[in-house]
Amino acid sequence: MRDSPATNATFLFIDQAVSMLAFFRRVLSSWVAVALLGVIMIAFIVTGVGTPGGGLVGGMQEDAIATIDGKPITTAEVSSRVQGALNEQRQQNPTITMPAFIAAIGGVTPFVDQFIGTRVLSAWAERHGIVASERLIGADIAAIPAFAGPTGQFDQNRMNAVLSQQHMSFAALHSGIADDIVRRLLLTPISTGTSAPAGLVAPYATLLIARREGAAGLVPARTEGLPQPTDPEIAAFYKANVARYSLPERRIVRYANIGPETVTIAPPTDAEIAAAYKADAAKYAASETRAVSQVVLPDEAKAKAFAAKVGGGMPFDKAATEAGFAPADISLGNLTKAALTTASSADVANAAFALKAGGTTSPIKTGLGWAIVHVEAIKSNPGRSLDQVKAEIATALTKKKTDEAVAKLIGTIDDALNDRASFDDIVKKNKLTAITTPPVIGDGTAPTDPNFKPDATLTALMKVAAQMAPEDQPTVETVGPDQHSALVSVPNIVPAAPLPLAQVKPQIVQAMLAQRAADQARKTAQAILAKVKSGQTLAAAFAAAGLPAPQTVAATQVDVSRLGQNVPPVLRVVFRLQPGGTDIAPGPGGGWFVAHLDEIEPGDPKLLPQVVTATRSELSQSLGEEYARQFSNAARAEVKVKRNDAAQTKLEQQLRGNAPDSGQ
Repeated sequence: MRDSPATNATFLFIDQAVSMLAFFRRVLSSWVAVALLGVIMIAFIVTGVGTPGGGLVGGMQEDAIATIDGKPITTAEVSSRVQGALNEQRQQNPTITMPAFIAAIGGVTPFVDQFIGTRVLSAWAERHGIVASERLIGADIAAIPAFAGPTGQFDQNRMNAVLSQQHMSFAALHSGIADDIVRRLLLTPISTGTSAPAGLVAPYATLLIARREGAAGLVPARTEGLPQPTDPEIAAFYKANVARYSLPERRIVRYANIGPETVTIAPPTDAEIAAAYKADAAKYAASETRAVSQVVLPDEAKAKAFAAKVGGGMPFDKAATEAGFAPADISLGNLTKAALTTASSADVANAAFALKAGGTTSPIKTGLGWAIVHVEAIKSNPGRSLDQVKAEIATALTKKKTDEAVAKLIGTIDDALNDRASFDDIVKKNKLTAITTPPVIGDGTAPTDPNFKPDATLTALMKVAAQMAPEDQPTVETVGPDQHSALVSVPNIVPAAPLPLAQVKPQIVQAMLAQRAADQARKTAQAILAKVKSGQTLAAAFAAAGLPAPQTVAATQVDVSRLGQNVPPVLRVVFRLQPGGTDIAPGPGGGWFVAHLDEIEPGDPKLLPQVVTATRSELSQSLGEEYARQFSNAARAEVKVKRNDAAQTKLEQQLRGNAPDSGQ
């Protein structure tokens, strides 16, 4: 067995083990679990899920993908949720198309499962008379960030504007929030407070520290010597992979900045400056501050003894230390007389401000005990005349007037939006400057106009713009500090469309050659795999193929956890093999790894107790989630769930290939 890690590395080791557990728990979490344990109300605001369809007559509604106790989950709801998820994905990958997104997640089934998982709990709660109070619903609605106005507080007009933009009624929002509260009330007690037993944790912890040792070699993908694809082959490849060679959905965005630069104010007058000076007279008047320290003792005898020490020459801070006070306990800082009165009492302040620097008061009775104050230093602040502070006051008044003017302008625009005013009408009436972009993707760049550079305002607006449609009302969005906002609308959406074959032919040729090289590498890797399984060593098989010798692979689960979600496929293969096993895995550049596991070496037993302790909390959390999942399964058995596979298939076909219907 190898030497155990140094003691000072033990806690890092344990942290990595816990990180690995968290990683695997995230990877293994299903869409249903996420739906059950997540906060659903955000999805209503972000994805614009509309009001569910009406009641059913004579069976399942035609556009209902599923029903829960007779209430439908409509294709519009699922489609909207899918579009919202795509918009979120485009924050990381602006060029991804709807067909590519649907293919990557394996269809719309995860979204349907999510809807069913959440609606089942609401239906079960309704059967058992569990409801959310209006007070709880109102508090949750008021806490939604999208409904905050310029002051940061809940704004009714702002909420109405957002709901209008999302084509959502207040009743639908109210219902969604109520359902979410009920789900939290049901699941929170079930999923918290669980503890995984040591009998469950210990075997898993043992796996974390076991060391796997083997070897892996790379079969590279080489394009040298491969025949060039013919024109018919290129055309066929283009047709089969047209989504890869398509421009993503793009939006034309119109916006107008709203900020200090868009309002005009009258400069502060001398009278206004004088009035402000008078209102803040105390701020500009002559004042005196004193750096003071104070101790408060419980009875007069101890206070007198303390004062006697200081009077006998002992420094105040030393006497305070002997009395059990820390420096931070006695320092009150630099205070005016009024501030010291507030901090202590009027008697203490009067006594302290009657002393010279270095003086100490006699014990003074206060509500908290007997106070003794020491004056460290005295600082006199001469007053400032109106002429001396005129420019300072003028600057402050200018900012105040500007902020008020901007807030008033935003309020005027919000009122106009509530009256269904158009973008152009608002811009014209309020003398704003409108900016119209070329068709842009999620990060604000224009694929067909490389010279276009998005400014900071457009970049900040794109998350909202990515979810707007031409029929939506414009909206005012905050884009920066200091009262900066912008009016934004999306007058047109350009659907995803294939690029001309002639334009992408060079890229297609490269992709085809790379694919052929990868296929050839896979065949070679499979041939090596067959030789190893027939008894040849991995090193001998690579040598016979004229490839570099395999490299040693040795790692624990903890080592893998350091890589987070970037675990190489070869390591994944090594950790699913049994000793003596061999398999292949994708490698870099289209190449393929051939990996062989020699042995699994037990880990250092000295680390096991610490790893068990460190992993218990993670497994306990997973156990809580499992309890919640099982509760949901039990609720589902009681609630009537019907699925419409035909409606789901139809929606998925639209999203995969029919761009106009899928919101491409």
